This record gives sequence, C-alpha cells and structure tokens, in this order.
Amino acid sequence: MTTSVVCESCSMPMNAPGDHALGDESSPYCRYCTDDTGHLQAFAERFERMVQWAIRKDGVDRDEAEARTKDFMRSMPAWRGHPELA
Repeated sequence: MTTSVVCESCSMPMNAPGDHALGDESSPYCRYCTDDTGHLQAFAERFERMVQWAIRKDGVDRDEAEARTKDFMRSMPAWRGHPELA
C-alpha cells in the first residue's frame, strides 16, 4: 500500500501507484504533471493547465485564475524560485 503523498507540482494526492508519474511510487509528481516519459512538463504547459483548472473549478476570469495559479505555484516545491514566478 502506498503512503499518501501529494504531487510536488500540483498537490494532487497520490494514494495509489497509478497516481504517480508512470506508476512509479518514487516519483514526486503525479501522472497529470508529467509527460509520457515521466518528466515534469514545461512550466508554460503546467501553468496553462492550472489556469484552466482554476477557471473551471472556481469560476473566475483569466486574470484572477493566473494570479491565483502564480501564488499557488510559488508554494510548490517543483516551482519555487522559478523565474516566471518572480
């Protein structure tokens, strides 16, 4: 049984092997934040997907979604200190 951990990119709970990139429980990233080789997606792609998620989930406009996404990403280990978030 997998210990419950969260993705270091998006904070999605990863409770089962299939939640991790490529089903690899040692991966710090979920299957949604990685490409088909198990590597973290580029910042621009992750940012856009997270913005779209915020628009759908929270019902906010794009400017608000971008601001919220930047704040959130700054708190995540995968993106802390990223130049796009300075």
